[in-house]
Amino acid sequence: MQIILALLALSTASPGDATHHVIKNPDWLKRPSESSFLSVYPQGALARGVGGRAMIHCTVTVVGSLRDCAVKDENPEGYGFGAAAIALSPQFEMSPMTVDGTSVESAINIPIDFVRPNLPREALGSRLPARRDLGQLNLTQVPWTRAPTLAQVSAAYPEKARVARVGGLVTLDCTFEQGGSVRDCEVAEETPKGYDFGRAARSLAGDFVGPDTLRDRRSTAGDTTQFVVAFSPEMIDGKSPVIGKPTWTHLPEALDMAAAFPAAARAAHVDVGHVVLGCFVAVGGKLVSCAVQRESPAGLGFGAAAMSLSSQFQVSVWTDEGLPTVGGSITVPIRYESGTPVNSASAKP
Repeated sequence: MQIILALLALSTASPGDATHHVIKNPDWLKRPSESSFLSVYPQGALARGVGGRAMIHCTVTVVGSLRDCAVKDENPEGYGFGAAAIALSPQFEMSPMTVDGTSVESAINIPIDFVRPNLPREALGSRLPARRDLGQLNLTQVPWTRAPTLAQVSAAYPEKARVARVGGLVTLDCTFEQGGSVRDCEVAEETPKGYDFGRAARSLAGDFVGPDTLRDRRSTAGDTTQFVVAFSPEMIDGKSPVIGKPTWTHLPEALDMAAAFPAAARAAHVDVGHVVLGCFVAVGGKLVSCAVQRESPAGLGFGAAAMSLSSQFQVSVWTDEGLPTVGGSITVPIRYESGTPVNSASAKP
């Protein structure tokens, strides 16, 4: 039996001139186990004795997990090797790229070779069928509707790791039940060992709720998923909690943005404005207690216009890198141009 994980040199986006910065590229901390590879080996390929290869492109987050993974190439096509590689992505753990000692995001290409093992299909328990009607699915990048808050994750932080101010990453392997909650969560990967991060992550599993149906209205009950739970030392004191990079689940409509364009700016024939809001993330990912951090040009109402729209912004309650957003804070940059505001909102810790 042989499963091969081939790794290309890391493809990173290095900011600035390397001669003026101390840059340390990402490196592997943990890779999926052989049993994890076997659990996602596509059934159709397995039944026909077919091996394959997939190339995925991912972002390495500031905590060393992977997000936004996409299939760049798979060969042969049609067997699901790309989907199998994506299903493994939560189990890759890395040291993040650093620039002058500060962790930054970077990009990576990961080629993975699947060599057909000499085992009966029934021995593998593959959870990635070749076609949807053959069985349940392994769902990736789940849009959670409910997830643990920053306070809950902080409270679950293992005491030994808290005292030593050690961070950790855990990949949970769970099954969806009716209503979108998860059950039977097991620890697929845990880094580092010996700090009880796995138990802590499992204690939070009951607070995750995802979709109960897919777009085709098929129930997710019985489907499986793997997702990351990250424990960052910044959570311990709460002074500057890291919430990762949320995705926007709701933004103001273009008509609402246009209606909020400041009358004073129009009267002054100013067509471009920039505002940065600082907000806290409340239950459900809604933004509350927003305040204008920067406004340009000042005195023409751009800040007030942005504040009037703040209730229409909403972010994901859990990030792909495994961090909670509820209870954290983000910045929201908004750009207005030519009288028709263009939303360029992005969430940052």
